[in-house]
Amino acid sequence: MTGDPLPVRDLLALLHAALGETPVWPARTPFEYVCGIVLVQNTAWTNVERALALLREATDFEAEKLLRLTDAELTALIRPAGFMRAKSRSLRAFAAWMLSADGKAAVELDDDALRAALLSLPGIGPESADVAALMVYGRRRFIFDAYGRRLLRQAGYAVGHDYETTRKALEARIDAEGLSHAELVDLHGLIIEAGKRARAAGGWEAYGPMIGIAAARPR
Repeated sequence: MTGDPLPVRDLLALLHAALGETPVWPARTPFEYVCGIVLVQNTAWTNVERALALLREATDFEAEKLLRLTDAELTALIRPAGFMRAKSRSLRAFAAWMLSADGKAAVELDDDALRAALLSLPGIGPESADVAALMVYGRRRFIFDAYGRRLLRQAGYAVGHDYETTRKALEARIDAEGLSHAELVDLHGLIIEAGKRARAAGGWEAYGPMIGIAAARPR
């Protein structure tokens, strides 16, 4: 099949028709959401939930309480999520930054400056920075993670080999469609759920046509 890629707004409509409303993870505070962003790296969400439950009990997701934990205490709490030392360093760095003057002023930064500030923190890469910008700071961001790239490829886009390559190639095009922040949050949750269903169905090549997202050759 040849033709132009499906507009992202059309993808949102097709995913809604197939999946209905997909709930977003109900973090109660911005810091709790950032803890989830850090802990989910390179591990399954079920492991993250165990670590988050322990963190909630110990800190109630208050940055000050987390910073008062010893290294041994914090690494023990997040052990279920793996990579404890690296993730402990990331959590401490974000907690300290969030409480600092720079962190408190982050809401006033423009999108590029906010992204740069987040990327300067240890353990916060491009994907984590964009998820934080979208979910914590209310910025309009499409998330070009593995789930997003697989969907875009199925919809006919020329997708890069990694997050940043794809973002640089497609972000302006997607941004020009003018999806609201709420729509992009909704889309992020729907893409994750659709990605899971596609994997269970044998891949997007099999699942896409079932929900009206037929493969197109990029032009």
